[in-house]
Amino acid sequence: MDLDISDILADVSRPAAGAATGSLSHSASDTDTFTDHQLLVRAWTSERCAPDLLPYPTDLLYRVMSRVQSQISRIEDMAAGVGGDGVGGGGGQASVSGGGMQNSNLVLSILQTDLGRTQFLVRSFLRVRLAKLTKYATYYLRLTTERKTACLSAAEAQFVANHQALLGEFYDASFLSAFPAGLRRLDDVSAGVSMVEGPDVGSAVVVRCLAELWGNEDDIENAAAGAAAAADDDDDQNDEDNGPTVELRMRGGEIWIVRWRDVKAGVERGDVELL
Repeated sequence: MDLDISDILADVSRPAAGAATGSLSHSASDTDTFTDHQLLVRAWTSERCAPDLLPYPTDLLYRVMSRVQSQISRIEDMAAGVGGDGVGGGGGQASVSGGGMQNSNLVLSILQTDLGRTQFLVRSFLRVRLAKLTKYATYYLRLTTERKTACLSAAEAQFVANHQALLGEFYDASFLSAFPAGLRRLDDVSAGVSMVEGPDVGSAVVVRCLAELWGNEDDIENAAAGAAAAADDDDDQNDEDNGPTVELRMRGGEIWIVRWRDVKAGVERGDVELL
């Protein structure tokens, strides 16, 4: 080959010619491609391990999808160039163009592999979230507006609303219409028993502390204060009851098995990660 493999990998890592460098999030050193990939892997792992929906990473996915589009355009341009190099040209340039085509094919293979890896992570991440939304649609519809905005993207909020509306119409046409009017609700909370099923916040999760020292004392106090303030508000009660109950204190690097409710706030802030 004309180039060493390290030179080819270095060339793949360079931004495509003509790419915008003045974008707010694309040129910042703390949000480069490698960092965003690590953040995406962490978000994907956390979403798969968490029984509840985590806050939607709007900025991260915007940067990742922008790079995916740029990568697709670069692959298409390179593929067109490789196809053009194979037409015409002869004599003494045959061996040169042949070696250059081999290098171009290797670069294309690397770019396509990297693109496929990123697309897999994004698709799997979104499918996990959609599975939770489908299973606990009524629960997420009953969240407060502030909490719903933090947890769901605009598309997810629209999806869960439409999903529940279609499901309600199907149930009504299938069997609910035959029930007495007082027994047709799917979100009845009478007699102190709620029909709304939510995530199991008491399930065990494996976490690692990322901060030098982390504790959930403030989270327990905030949850208690929020539960007291929302004692008379049925729409908020099911969410406030999910707060931490056991005080924890972890040092950086420690790995514990704990209940989700006790580390949920720490995971959302990035002080603790799920494994």
